[in-house]
Amino acid sequence: MKFNRLIILTAVAALGVSACKKDYLNRDPYGILNEEEFFKTDGAGLKMLTSCYQPMADGWGYTVNKVAIMDESVDNADAGGSDPGDRPQTTEVGRGRPLSSNALLNETWSNRYRGIGKCNQALAGYQKEGGNLVQNGVKVSAETLARYIAEVKFLRAWYYLDLVTVFKSVPLITEVEDPSVRKAKASVEELRTQIYSDLDEAINSPHLPRLASMASATEAGRASKDAALTIKARAALFFAGLMENAQMQGDAKADYELARIATEDVITKGNLSLLPDFNDLYRGDYKVGPFSKEVLFGVMRNYDPAFGMGGDAFAIMNVGRNNVGGWGGNTPTRDLASSFDSRDPRKMLTIISHEDIFLASNGSNEVHNYKGYFNDFNLQHSRKAFVPQQYRQNNDLQRSNWQPYWIRYAEVLLINAEATVKTGGSTVTALDRLNQVRRRAFVTTIKKDGPAVYRQFAKDLKEITDQEFNTTYAITSSDDVLAAVKKERRNELALEGFRLYDLIRWGTYVSTMKTFYTTYGFADKGRDVTDKSWPFPIPQVEIDRSNNVLVQHDNYL
Repeated sequence: MKFNRLIILTAVAALGVSACKKDYLNRDPYGILNEEEFFKTDGAGLKMLTSCYQPMADGWGYTVNKVAIMDESVDNADAGGSDPGDRPQTTEVGRGRPLSSNALLNETWSNRYRGIGKCNQALAGYQKEGGNLVQNGVKVSAETLARYIAEVKFLRAWYYLDLVTVFKSVPLITEVEDPSVRKAKASVEELRTQIYSDLDEAINSPHLPRLASMASATEAGRASKDAALTIKARAALFFAGLMENAQMQGDAKADYELARIATEDVITKGNLSLLPDFNDLYRGDYKVGPFSKEVLFGVMRNYDPAFGMGGDAFAIMNVGRNNVGGWGGNTPTRDLASSFDSRDPRKMLTIISHEDIFLASNGSNEVHNYKGYFNDFNLQHSRKAFVPQQYRQNNDLQRSNWQPYWIRYAEVLLINAEATVKTGGSTVTALDRLNQVRRRAFVTTIKKDGPAVYRQFAKDLKEITDQEFNTTYAITSSDDVLAAVKKERRNELALEGFRLYDLIRWGTYVSTMKTFYTTYGFADKGRDVTDKSWPFPIPQVEIDRSNNVLVQHDNYL
């Protein structure tokens, strides 16, 4: 991955066998920029930064992949698809004993390390050639360069946290290295230290702005101090859980305190808030959510064929087949549906049922038919993935502005509530943060799916006043607050790529999946789950490439 040259044109040179001169042979080929020259080209610094974000914009390698591993391999959703042979790699992970040749795991490894490699290239280039950067004909300031570096550090920590969540111990690469270098696994403690180090450097940079100060129209999708603080808190919850479950050494309470402090900073200084209506996040138009004070970080999508910009594969892969036109992936389970209160509109806004009806663009009805393919068991699909016809071009599911939200303010509040409970903090504070999320769902969210004609999960919904919420639905000090936080995380963040992360750190992955298999047994999900299932196996192809310097996890030997 050594970044020595950027090829911008293909040069074809015909060399004669006679009369060749040494000085001619030693010249750089035409159409080639060396590193120093590249960094002098207009916009080079921003191009390098953009390349670090690029792996997250990979619909298959990141968006589809992340939700497949985090939700479809556990009790929130099944893989779905046309038949039992469609995307078997996800089903295999769900059974609990995936092979080291599993394509889903290999995809995760390759995508995240591609991101890490780009981050290392950018940091090396900024350090060596940062003084040469020009943007729109003007020399890039030291402040702008410092912001680039902070964003890259955030992204590198992000990719490593993804890897640790799936594989636990992986090679730690923080510099541009010769392709011949082979690295062994770093310890989980070394990875934790590096993730915190990168995030702290980003957070402490005076040039990484708060989200509220960024121009939403031009800077949406870029990292902010609030996003970095939240990912530090997310990492701290995970590492604290590993410590509690004897998966690593350390003081779990100290890491829970890191999570509490980081989210408290976002809550008290970030000037952020929940959207009053959960509908505005997932209705399908994506006009409000991405630019709101709730969405801290996501991948911006804008279907614009003039610039070669297509929609995310997630928006067609995880939508119903038959007349709806999707590919039938990501089918929410009956277990997920049953976890919601019948009066909670998030159930309707998370899961579409067989025979639900949406308006078609021609004014007729689009009846969702989920029979006749692999979804016959659940007869459900993700509302969070679905873009109704009125919000897409030519009724094409790949021609919309669908986009993922990777960090929402709701998560910040729930992290803070959990960390406050785990550190013995104020129950009043924990309940306030938890009930902010619940109140939005039960009280201020409209009890109708706007683009729909009929929704099965809407039949029990009715308006709820604050008084009724406080007496019936709010969590109180007499409740098990930690259990309530866990349930709320599942209902609020379902199908957004969090469930496996939560089950692993809570130490409930094995028990949850065993119960799921006993209760449902569909596609044998959970059948082979034991305490040796996680961490998932390192891809064998990576072990082979390392000449066995990289060694498989003990639980898969």
